[in-house]
Amino acid sequence: MSLAEDERLNLLYQASILDTPPTTEFDAIVRLACSIFNMPMALVSFVDEDRQWFKAQQGFTLKEASREHSFCGHVVETRSPLVVEDAGKDFRFSESTFVNECSVQFYAGVPLLEGETCYGSFCVLDTKTRCFGDQDLEQLRNLASVVVGLIREHRQQSLLKEQQRELELKQARFEQTERSAKVGGFEMDLSTGTIIWSDQIYRTVGLPVGKRMTSEEVIGCYAPEERDSVRRRIRNLLNGSETGIDKEYRIITPQGEERWIRVVSDIEHLHGEPRRLFGIVQDVSEKVRYEQRLLQAANADPLTGLANRAAYNAHMERLAATDAASVGLLLIDVDRLKQVNDILGHATGDLLLKGIASRLDARLGRRGRVFRLGGDEFSVVLDAPANSRGMRSLARHLIEYIGRPLEVAGSKISPTITVGGAISEGEIDAATLSQNADFALYHAKETRRGSYVQYEPSLRSRIAHRIQIVREVELALTEQRMVPHYQPIVSCADGQVWAFEALVRMQRSDGSVVSAAQFHEAFTDSSVSHHITTRMLDHVATDIRKWMDRGLKFGRVGLNVSASDFMRGDLESRIVGAFASRGIPLDKLVLEVTETVFLQGLEDTVATTLQRLRKKGLAVALDDFGTGYASLTHLRSLPVDIIKIDKSFIDTMLVDESSLAIVELVLNLARKLNMKVTAEGVESHRQAMCLLNMGCTTLQGYLFSKPMDREHVGGYLSAFNPPCAENSEDPQKGLRSFG
Repeated sequence: MSLAEDERLNLLYQASILDTPPTTEFDAIVRLACSIFNMPMALVSFVDEDRQWFKAQQGFTLKEASREHSFCGHVVETRSPLVVEDAGKDFRFSESTFVNECSVQFYAGVPLLEGETCYGSFCVLDTKTRCFGDQDLEQLRNLASVVVGLIREHRQQSLLKEQQRELELKQARFEQTERSAKVGGFEMDLSTGTIIWSDQIYRTVGLPVGKRMTSEEVIGCYAPEERDSVRRRIRNLLNGSETGIDKEYRIITPQGEERWIRVVSDIEHLHGEPRRLFGIVQDVSEKVRYEQRLLQAANADPLTGLANRAAYNAHMERLAATDAASVGLLLIDVDRLKQVNDILGHATGDLLLKGIASRLDARLGRRGRVFRLGGDEFSVVLDAPANSRGMRSLARHLIEYIGRPLEVAGSKISPTITVGGAISEGEIDAATLSQNADFALYHAKETRRGSYVQYEPSLRSRIAHRIQIVREVELALTEQRMVPHYQPIVSCADGQVWAFEALVRMQRSDGSVVSAAQFHEAFTDSSVSHHITTRMLDHVATDIRKWMDRGLKFGRVGLNVSASDFMRGDLESRIVGAFASRGIPLDKLVLEVTETVFLQGLEDTVATTLQRLRKKGLAVALDDFGTGYASLTHLRSLPVDIIKIDKSFIDTMLVDESSLAIVELVLNLARKLNMKVTAEGVESHRQAMCLLNMGCTTLQGYLFSKPMDREHVGGYLSAFNPPCAENSEDPQKGLRSFG
């Protein structure tokens, strides 16, 4: 062992911190580090001769580990910061306990230096590789300086405890304690009530040195909430029924300054009778304020300044302990935050969150408390007893207010939020209340984004059913049981097959085939929807290649895509890749999108993607036209080649004049915009005849065929080869060509 290492260890032992119990201050700093750096693990590590011992840890169960091959040992040896972004590739730490037993991949640590003494390191760790910049390292150094302050405070506290023990043995130790920084001595004659203070106590309480003090004047130094207990203690001391104490108090100086003192006292007995109270008073204001700052940091969201998840959990526990009645809880999700981050940058996303937080806090006022739970999620706990009507009104008001345009980093953004709410019934169970609100929020996000859903018991079964459907579809995807069925689209001009629409079907394990309507809940899961599209793209491209090789005249194939396909930003590359790898031109594909895609706030993204694909030959169809909220606007602003009139209008147009008028309107509009029109759900000759007379371009429905699997497409095309309708003026001839 080198002389320098020997000196370091001696100073470490003198700090009296090794193998001491956990403390809230050290525990708070590792939790704060995990929160700041979004890391699962953090350590305050003191490096002994052969081991590293952890005063505080987050994400670990280990109390200590071998110093050999350790990250922290390296920091102590070099007295320099250490960042290991991928420990699995660093030969220095291949034998480390953290790497082998705890799966640590990332480490960032800085030395705990006090003067020339390095006690150990303060570090954050992760089980995955990470990047750690200079700014991050500087933040870690700042936190390490706080830890060094805690070490210094711990050493001071240890010293004070030692002084207290000596105080019980000899009066002389009292003199030594009084000379310590901000520590003064006092005594009280229990027979006469006479009080003597040292100069330091006068300075601590803000009174002139030497002023004679009575019991009531002493009591007047304390904060109002402390005075009754101090008065009671002095009374008990004088009648002999009190003992020594070790306690902290809040005091108020005559100048109005708030301070905290620690009083340690004992009673001197003579011939078995209490004669004198003596002790020390220490000004612990800095320690208390520091603890308050740590507590505030641990319970406040650093971005928005709102209370954080830890504060939320504590608040809910307090409500549960008080048996509060009718507690209302709103969970709020900020919609499309990821898109803002991806398009405008995370700095803009952070500013948006701060703006939303400010609006929530300002608008809620005294009605409740706002928390930021993390990411894009906030919660509101109402103070007054809640009722369904009031909750619904408040939620809708918040949705409207938050949705007003917000100027963020030079961009005008109209944020939207989705809200789920729940009310406690009877005795509050914080976990159940939070879960109920979470169910409501989940249902709102899946079915009614930008709106409010209040929890009701049936939501559990509906969500459970949706989850079951999603799992069933995920299993079908894994087992290659999601396949396309093809429904023909027939040209009104000549009665020939103009195209096919590829419709996803799920083959169940028993061999039965079910339509998408029976598992439509799965499409609300963006990941599942994305994987279904990928699988369908692969199947459709494979089938088109086979049909082309056989010389079949199938026209084009329509494929449905969802909002989640556009959100990922990779739809174009997936389509181009699937078709180019098989040598298929994109003019064989029709991309079918519904209005719901445009109502997700993705209009610009969708339009840009579709425009690029159209330039490569692909056609775009607007599916289920007429069922949305802004169809005409979309026709004006989006690159659309084909309008598909929704089946609901075709079903009723022969008996409902308004449906017929809508169909006529769409056909006339499409004609002026030079767009094709496909009527969906054609099931009778009368419907086909009516549409033919009105000039519809193409028809689709059970009149021509139900969706068929890929093996039957060739046979259908061979059988469905009627003569062309030579005279489009003769509707009977056109109708016969469909038969």
